[in-house]
Amino acid sequence: MKRHSPQHIDLAAQDVLRQANVLSLPVDLDRVVSSLNVRVHEEAMEEDVSAVLIVKGAQRHILVNKSHSANRKRFSIAHELGHLILHDEVDTGDLDGERMFIDRQIRVYHRVGEASSPIYKQDGSLTDEVQEREANAFAASLLMPAHHVTRAALERDLFDELSVASLARTFGVSEQAMSIRLQQLQLVAVG
Repeated sequence: MKRHSPQHIDLAAQDVLRQANVLSLPVDLDRVVSSLNVRVHEEAMEEDVSAVLIVKGAQRHILVNKSHSANRKRFSIAHELGHLILHDEVDTGDLDGERMFIDRQIRVYHRVGEASSPIYKQDGSLTDEVQEREANAFAASLLMPAHHVTRAALERDLFDELSVASLARTFGVSEQAMSIRLQQLQLVAVG
């Protein structure tokens, strides 16, 4: 199974934004999913299921939990796009239980809880912890492009909670997601 470096993931997200011609903030996810020929559907799901990606041939569908907040839905959609871009490789050989295939043509990925959730270690899991972390990194890079976050962060006092909240609103993400991204980009100290 191919693993992706943080640099590769960031470049892949930048490429998706460039191809969708998305330049403004917050990132226009409707435009991104349209450029990737993905249809998004809000559905009633169990609380711990955030989203599902279903791929069958050229058909690509993301089902997102309609009961979740707008910011969580955005991140979940971006996360599923990460699976589509980074992990949607058709395996014509031995499936080895790594992906669920229905009719051997449908590939399904789902986001349940944290990337370290025990569900990803169970037999028959469609993804593993590394793929979940990669999809999270892709979502962060897509919704919070490094160059935009860095520029915006330099204009604010990031030790002020209101500034981080304002930054999160600018990018259309949760304060938690923004705090994590600021740490990843080493714009604030950890801990």
